[in-house]
Amino acid sequence: MAVISGARYTWSDSVNEKIDMSSALDILRPTDTPLLKLIGRDSLRDACTAVKHEWLEDEVRGLASAVKSSGTSLNNTTDPVSFDLSAANEAYKFRVQDIIKVDDELMRVTAIVDSDSITVSRGWGGSTAAAHADSSVVLLVAPALAQGQDLLGARSTTKVALYNYTQIFEEEVRVSATNAATAKYAAGSDTEREIAKQFEALGVNMERTLLYGRKVQPTSALAAGAGAMDGILARLSTNVFDKSAAALTETMLTDAIEAMWVLGAEAVTIVTNSTQKRRINTFADAFREMPYAQTKYGATVQRFETDFGEVKLLLDRHMPSNQVLIINEEKIGFGPLSGRSLGITKLPPVSREYDTWQISGEYTAEVRLEKSHALIKNLATTGLF
Repeated sequence: MAVISGARYTWSDSVNEKIDMSSALDILRPTDTPLLKLIGRDSLRDACTAVKHEWLEDEVRGLASAVKSSGTSLNNTTDPVSFDLSAANEAYKFRVQDIIKVDDELMRVTAIVDSDSITVSRGWGGSTAAAHADSSVVLLVAPALAQGQDLLGARSTTKVALYNYTQIFEEEVRVSATNAATAKYAAGSDTEREIAKQFEALGVNMERTLLYGRKVQPTSALAAGAGAMDGILARLSTNVFDKSAAALTETMLTDAIEAMWVLGAEAVTIVTNSTQKRRINTFADAFREMPYAQTKYGATVQRFETDFGEVKLLLDRHMPSNQVLIINEEKIGFGPLSGRSLGITKLPPVSREYDTWQISGEYTAEVRLEKSHALIKNLATTGLF
């Protein structure tokens, strides 16, 4: 035992001091799930009752096509003329007697040659016949039937069956008997705190799966045969814009929203991480003013207004830093297999030395009408502000 001469100080006699430790436990929680909160954790349009969750989609039949870039050309004024359309079965969008428009010229369809080509008469209604470049839009204006015209045949679309698989989300909490019996500085139950943390972690797992998931058919009870669900990004194919490391611009956002609008969709929410959100904030830099007496500085863009609608912004730390997602959340659903919502069970003990709780649930997602969403990818992430 050390002998101390003179006065006693805290730095020379600290063994008997009570440790100053708050009973409130501080913890960082980067576990917010804004996208899942927006869409809802029980928002499937139809209840999921099987590991393969299926739904039907349909759309109004196409009213436009394009001149095929490598087919029989319309780069002439031949009358009549047959030409190829942009894809197989595109000719079935048209019928004899339809009036079509290519650039400023009107034409009348006189024959359906095969599944991807039609014959037309030129310069309908006094319009001027002209040569048209490959990939020119072929717009169906309307049919023009003669009086007493016989039936020309019905046109319709075929419904598409789509599906996703369910995915099991699971975490465990195991607490030793010794740990449970030991007094803690932090107030409350340490076990309950650990369980709450695992629920938060599972929320992040669900949010990331809703974004990044790829569906895998379950094939066995083994780990290699586990089923998995598609997320949003895996379902998008139409409105996907690769920007080759260019900085995000207002025009890029507007173009993507317009592309959705052209297809009949409505953009509702822009989902972005902090990098691209800060980039969007800079769009307003040229218009900011700050009175001399104002002591609060800063501005943030919360809504993006275009000719095609006003879109709100959602900041999500789980989005990739080089991507911006534009969605209509009404066309997205997330929810459990019937009877398999997220829950917790204390497992039967196998030893007096520890207790185990299992948290699990089985969920799937619907990303309906993928043309209702858009993705801008491969954006620059540096030199933006």
